[in-house]
Amino acid sequence: METSPSRTIFLTGASSGIGAAIARILVAHGHQVFATARREEALEQVAQEAMAGATGNGRILTGVMDVLDPGAQQKAVARCVAEFGKLDVVIPNAGLGIFSPLDQAELDDWMTMVDVNVKGVLITLHVSLPHLIEHQGLVINMGSVASRNVFPNSGVYCATKHAVLALGEAIRQDLKEKVATTTICPGAVNTAFIEQTKDPALLDQYRPGFKKGMQPAFVARQVLNAIDARGFGIVSDITIRPDFL
Repeated sequence: METSPSRTIFLTGASSGIGAAIARILVAHGHQVFATARREEALEQVAQEAMAGATGNGRILTGVMDVLDPGAQQKAVARCVAEFGKLDVVIPNAGLGIFSPLDQAELDDWMTMVDVNVKGVLITLHVSLPHLIEHQGLVINMGSVASRNVFPNSGVYCATKHAVLALGEAIRQDLKEKVATTTICPGAVNTAFIEQTKDPALLDQYRPGFKKGMQPAFVARQVLNAIDARGFGIVSDITIRPDFL
């Protein structure tokens, strides 16, 4: 497949893991990325790494924000459009998982997952959709194999990822011919994701599987493929799993 023209991309959760890998690969392929996260120092490090590998029109700008702050998201998207001139692609990547059996979970952990994984995505979509509609843009939602399955000790996390998959389908049905949508559903990825789980026994149980998981760059490659597909077709859903599963 030919490389797509340079796109302008708004990305959340860009300071580490999959988000950082997405920022790097997109800039390396000549795209313009407005990368956001809460951790300024880590975000700036990612930006430096991305610019070191930039090609063509590849460029990255950063904005420190919390995805749960609608005003901050509105300002960040407005700045992205002001700096780059338009908005082609939105990637609401920020997310987290805290694993525990339902009867042992803390309510605050449930609410945190719902807030970041669902409310944060909703806010990103709400502030960006007018710009995407204007340019027949693309939403790339970050789902999970948990978007179509329910796994032990992760019921609420699975519920939030089911919601992300449903939002993608809602965009497809309500905004047909206006905005395209892709949902990427990875299995275990070798990042610090599992370290948010507080139960030591569960950490010991799950760490080896995540250590053997896919590299973030492989997930980022699927994002790039979805963007490059524009003009040829729409990649609706991508499910990827580690070799060992």
